[in-house]
Amino acid sequence: MPTTNTGKINYPDWPLFWRAAVLLFPLIAPALTFASPQITVTHGRIRLLPGGLPLAGYFDLVNDSNQRVTLVDASSPVFRTVELHRSSEKDGMSSMISVRRIEVIAGRTFHFSPDGYHLMLMGRRRSLRVGDKVPVTLQFSGDKTLQVIFKIEGADSQ
Repeated sequence: MPTTNTGKINYPDWPLFWRAAVLLFPLIAPALTFASPQITVTHGRIRLLPGGLPLAGYFDLVNDSNQRVTLVDASSPVFRTVELHRSSEKDGMSSMISVRRIEVIAGRTFHFSPDGYHLMLMGRRRSLRVGDKVPVTLQFSGDKTLQVIFKIEGADSQ
């Protein structure tokens, strides 16, 4: 080992790994925003319909953090468009509207279901079969994202 005149060990600069980590951290930190288990998705599924019909995605968004989170968008490389939607029924008439944001209160789970909020997935880029897995990115306010995998289920699933 190299020594200085005082007999102390002269350590070389930081190892390459640490220098790279310090330089790259500002670039990768935003991707790690929701790496903690505080915001999670369970039961992610997409109901498969025939042909080019739009598909619906359902899941439970669990907010175990101590603050409200706001879902503002979603995307998937398997679909051209993914929108946040809400189904409702009034006076015997069913309707579906696009929504801009969904707020999830701290410590709560928000359920996306056929009779309420869901993802509307349109413009399939490839054919899908029951059992396939589809990546979906959920976008939250504050440029926070969460990558999840949805499973393709049959048309009769809930």
